[in-house]
Amino acid sequence: MSTVTAQLESIHSMLAAGHRCIRLQRHSLLLWGITGGILCLGTEHVITPERFPGHLERAVALLLFLGIVLSGVALADFWYTRHRIEAREESLPFVQAQVTKVWWLLIGMGVLFTFATAFFGGGQMVFVIWLVLFGLGIYVHGLFSEQILEWAGVMMILLGIGALALAAPYTATQWLAASAFGLGMPLLGAMLDRGASKSAWTRAGQSALWLAVVVTPAVLAYQWRQSHQLPPQAATIVTLPAGTRIPLNIRIGGNIVQGEADLAVPLTLARPLYVVLLDGKPTGMFRVADGHWKQRARSLWIRDVQLGGGLAPTGPVATVSMMVEVGP
Repeated sequence: MSTVTAQLESIHSMLAAGHRCIRLQRHSLLLWGITGGILCLGTEHVITPERFPGHLERAVALLLFLGIVLSGVALADFWYTRHRIEAREESLPFVQAQVTKVWWLLIGMGVLFTFATAFFGGGQMVFVIWLVLFGLGIYVHGLFSEQILEWAGVMMILLGIGALALAAPYTATQWLAASAFGLGMPLLGAMLDRGASKSAWTRAGQSALWLAVVVTPAVLAYQWRQSHQLPPQAATIVTLPAGTRIPLNIRIGGNIVQGEADLAVPLTLARPLYVVLLDGKPTGMFRVADGHWKQRARSLWIRDVQLGGGLAPTGPVATVSMMVEVGP
């Protein structure tokens, strides 16, 4: 009876190997993961307002930078993978070639989305989108390769969706994506087991370990950065107490209205605000009450923008309502 059982298990293993006919190479996970982690943390230091002061100029520079770097990684990964396969006197499977094209398509979508946020908004979701796209690509590989890739792909997608659902700060999503790529993908390469069939409990344990390795460093790095983000020593801190009225200058233009002079809308602070000045100019760093120091470009959110209109005795009336908040 044991012999029959062993033969059945052998047949099952051969069938499973036939269904999962490709192998995602460890060097691919290392190459894409380390590059992705570096780009998450380093791109903002390469594409800066000082180097590219114009909005369009900066957006095009970001598109070219990401396109060149990721295209180079894609070519290097493809050539080295093909070299490894040819060294074993094998041929590149048709399914693997098609899955590679899907991976390239997902990377291209991420680059285009990042570029589009410069014109249509949504920059807060950049790292969330990259998490979802990388997770989707790994999951698709797992469908034709190894089970652990399916689990890791789903975990990465859930990380992105969870960060978006919990309204995680921009910097937190940045560290989460950098950790998932730079640590999670190399670890995933070490966890590859040549398509061995394992129980759901084993895969769940591996997924929990992978999740812990990814999330713990990201949380610690984010907290460390928040606690060490302080104004320069030469800076001046100006205190604006609650109740201070600040004029908000608004200029409206477009293809259906004429550009008018700035309109001043008074805003009243509900909580104390501390603003950092350097050489008499705001640096963009501020703090609300006794909270952490924040950067204006990443922490001020405008939500629930609603446009309306109507007719009054004096003529047409247009209304705009919005919520201005400071992110966590």
